Amino acid sequence: MKIIVTGATGFLGHETALAAIRRGHHVVAVGNTRTPLLQGATKNLCANLLKNEKLETLILDEFPDAIANCAALPTIDGCEADPKLASALNVELPCRLAMLANHLSAFLVHVSTDLVFDGRHAPYAHTAQPVPLNCYGETKLAGEEEVLRQGRNFAAVLRVPLLSGNSLGGRHSLHERLLAHWALGERTMLSPSEIRQPVSVSNLAEVLVELCERGNLSGVYHWAGLEALSRLEIGQRIASHFGLDPARHIVAAEAKDSETRATDLRLELHPLQGKLKTRAQNFAEMLTEMRIPEKIATWHEAQTGVPSVRRLVKGVDF
Repeated sequence: MKIIVTGATGFLGHETALAAIRRGHHVVAVGNTRTPLLQGATKNLCANLLKNEKLETLILDEFPDAIANCAALPTIDGCEADPKLASALNVELPCRLAMLANHLSAFLVHVSTDLVFDGRHAPYAHTAQPVPLNCYGETKLAGEEEVLRQGRNFAAVLRVPLLSGNSLGGRHSLHERLLAHWALGERTMLSPSEIRQPVSVSNLAEVLVELCERGNLSGVYHWAGLEALSRLEIGQRIASHFGLDPARHIVAAEAKDSETRATDLRLELHPLQGKLKTRAQNFAEMLTEMRIPEKIATWHEAQTGVPSVRRLVKGVDF
């Protein structure tokens, strides 16, 4: 089948395009400001998806069977700094994609976030009432509503948590950011009370592609890892996994804005977990996928005496 992946130069979009290529699909990888470089993709395109005429031309020309929308303004700070761009990427774009997908009878899989919830009534079922605490959560919730309104029976919304894994630039996932701080000699403050349920970006990508393949699972769903951990526990396990002393690099402390942060964002994976072949992972499995970013490989080897070995990635290296 032909799958358009938007946001294909981003952390999740790139991995989703790779997963679709591995599964034998015709992939049209679309970046918003630069062209993806995915070997095995049917097309790598750069298109300003915020211009309606360009978006419509792209979708109608390609006439996909499915669309995986991974394009977003994905951070709280980014949305607070530019609410107009947040609305355009997180609300208007998914709305237009849902309208076009419905017109073509193509299936749209739209990625949302656990931050549509306030963290006070976990664990959250997919039917729970969202209560966002910030601009990011508000715009993602508005995007969900537009997708489901415009997409009717041709759209699925997937709420997801904190992503783990390996990004192209080596700086987008949690373990990459932590290691970068530690390499600079900084100690990171991590909360013992903020509970998250991290998911591997590669595992999530497989779920997104499987949803595209199924095409009959419309509505709102949740996907995450199997373990709920505090930010402190996550950091400690990452440090230990890479042979580093957690006490040397991590300080247990609450964030300055802890009173306005979502504290517990555990998600119930039912009913989606029982409908998919892709299985959810525990955090130990996620740790085995994590690699040392090339930029700090020398520092890590000096700290641990263990040389870093880069593994080849299908769709990137060959």
